Amino acid sequence: FYTGQLLLDQGRAEEAARAFDMALRRQPRMAEALLGLGRAIVGVEGRVTPEALAAFQQASALTNDPAPWIYQAMAAMEAGRDADARTYWGEAYARMSEDDPRREMARRMSAGEGAE
Repeated sequence: FYTGQLLLDQGRAEEAARAFDMALRRQPRMAEALLGLGRAIVGVEGRVTPEALAAFQQASALTNDPAPWIYQAMAAMEAGRDADARTYWGEAYARMSEDDPRREMARRMSAGEGAE
């Protein structure tokens, strides 16, 4: 897991994905590794692929971190599913701390206002 984090931080997304995959073979329900895998896949592909989306969906059931909900919202937006995207943004917003810098954007997106 930590190797995957380091590799992802260095912009080495393909290697990071392999490291997160290995971590998940040992601990299949490790939310942080699922998030890392999803982020690495997005880094390689440039979008939320079905494989990345599956990782984010699994992570969302295991953690209170807003990140998997943000990525699910992005995937819904890319697919033109605006109502679903607003729901996911709302879930992300509900999990954000008061000082989270993404909070206002998530509030606006969940209300359908956009992120101007």
